[in-house]
Order: sequence, then C-alpha cells, then structure tokens
Amino acid sequence: MSSIREVAKHAGVSPATVSRAFGTPNLINEQTKIRVFESARTLDYAPPRQRSISEAKTRQRLQQRSASFLPDTLGFQFFSPGDETTDTISANTFYAPVLSGAQAEAQELGVHLLVNTTNRHRLLKEPPRMVREKTIGGMLLVGTADKEVLDVFRSYTQEMVLVDHHHADCPFESIISDSFGGAYAATRHLIELGHRKIGFFLGGLPMGTFQYRENGYLSALFAEDIAPNPEWVIGESENVTQLISELRAVLTATDRPTAIVAANDHNALMVLRLCAEIGLRVPQDLSVIGFDDIEFASHAAPPLTTVRVNKEFMGRYAVRRLWERIGRRANTARREEDAPPICHVLPVTLVVRQSCCPPRL
Repeated sequence: MSSIREVAKHAGVSPATVSRAFGTPNLINEQTKIRVFESARTLDYAPPRQRSISEAKTRQRLQQRSASFLPDTLGFQFFSPGDETTDTISANTFYAPVLSGAQAEAQELGVHLLVNTTNRHRLLKEPPRMVREKTIGGMLLVGTADKEVLDVFRSYTQEMVLVDHHHADCPFESIISDSFGGAYAATRHLIELGHRKIGFFLGGLPMGTFQYRENGYLSALFAEDIAPNPEWVIGESENVTQLISELRAVLTATDRPTAIVAANDHNALMVLRLCAEIGLRVPQDLSVIGFDDIEFASHAAPPLTTVRVNKEFMGRYAVRRLWERIGRRANTARREEDAPPICHVLPVTLVVRQSCCPPRL
C-alpha cells in the first residue's frame, strides 16, 4: 500500500491536495481531482478511512441506498463500430478495459452492471429492453453513436452519461480523453524529431474523438507554420478495403509523408502491416504514432509510440459520475435538464517507444 506522499509526488500535487481530493473533493478543481484519483488507482492507495470500511459498513451503505430509492442495477450500452454479433465489447481492445473499470467500480458500489451491444449507426426505434422496462437506474452510453440513436435513449430517461463521446447537442454529462491535446502532443513529438511532412490516418468517419484528434494534429502543424497537405489526411471511411487502398496510394507516391499520426492504435497497426508489405521500414522510412495504448501496441514490430488513455479509469469514473447524478436526483426534487451538460476531459500521456525517429528524406 502506497503512502499519501507517494501519491502526491506521482500526481504532481501536495499531500494536502491529495487529502482534500478524498475528504473534501468539492474544494479542488475537476482536473486535479481526476489526476489524484488516477494516481491513487495506479499506486493502489486508499486513505485510512476507506481502508477501514468493513462489511458492516457496506451493509449500512446498501440499506441507506434502499432508503433513498437508489437503484441496484446500472446499464452499459456499447455502440459497436461493426456487426454487434461479432464485434462484441469483450473483443474490443479499447472498450474491454473500459468495461472492466466500470464493473470494478460498480462492484465497489454494490450495484450490478447490465451490458448491451448495438451497432453505432443502426437507428433504433426503441432502446434496449432494460431501458424500456426501467430495470436499471441509469445508463452509460459507451462509444460514438449518431445523434438520432442518442435521442431514442433520451426519450426514455435522463439518467445517462456518455463515455468516450461528447455531443454538443445532447444534454448528457460526458467523459472523454484529451483527444485534441494527445494528438497535438503526438504531432509535436514528430516535429521535434525534425519531421515536416506529416500525414494523418483517420481510418474512420470524422466524428467524435476522431474529429478532436484530427484538429489536434492540424493545430500542431499550424503552430509551427507547417501547411498540412490535404492529400495526406487519409481514410474518411469505415470501409477497410478503401482505407488500405488510400493509404497505399499515399505511401507509395513519389512525394509521400515521412511520418503518420494515426487516430488510434488499430489504425497505426494497419499502417505497420502495410509498410511491411510494400517494403517501407518503420521507423527508418516512416515514423508512426498511434493513440490509446491498447495492449497490442507495446508488442508491435516495432513497439508503437502512442498516446496512453487510462481506459479502466475512464470506466470507473463514468460509473461514479452516473451514480452521483442518480443520487442527486433521488435526494432532491430539483431537475437538471436546464443545466449545461458537463464534459469531463481525462488527461492522456505520450508513450515513446521505437516506431519514430528523425526523417531520412
């Protein structure tokens, strides 16, 4: 078990700030609180008061929950980018850890988590049965989905939190990673290595987090007076065959980028596979940076430089925010529809491995 000083050093704050984060969290700003909680999770730290919670205390909390009419079940709706029968959350390298974190937090709260998967573009006439029949007290909407799909859920309940997605027109609290800042840092890293011919492999529709990441890439170029080549912003499609064809055309051209920022690690690994096929060496001929730091990133050939998202913490924090929202509704008559939705931006970290080096061209 780590000490409060170790957590403070890891989070870059004072021990007093760590103490306030757990004791009086309303007295510190949201970003600092997130950083402290994330460091505490990493170092397996719990304040003395939390370590002393016994089973009797847990039973008392459950009794209080019952008296306040708080639910014993929450929903976890995953919007799959592919066929929901095959692209399940357990097989998704990004969202599986998000689910693990959500389940761990739900278990600590003493509530169940029901999971459902739906294709992100399939227009639903009605939400899943668990929402229609109100067997859950609230819902996490996980991943990017069309606004029309979100509106279907909204017509049934307001007890929702968006996870890894923010929509300005939806009055839902949302939790996202710092996609803009992460892509900016990744592009900045390449510029500092000497690259000026930098492409961006979107590998999907320019929506949600991918749009923020593209904007971060462009902003980093503009900050250094580097004009982006629109032909090197590749892959505004979800058709894999088309994506590979576009990527191949760019990487085999006479005038090609010396580095690629990919919108996620899955797309970065696609770049690595194509480079091996067409005879480009990474990083000697092409530097590649991903985003998310999925498990496979560190085992790629070469190990992938990427932007780390703390996926388990995202899941934990989402459950916590949903639970707090439900608690406020259960204990007050005040409605929150007119309040502006809160967007929580979780910090990310650039992880430098072996897929980048100074340009040769």
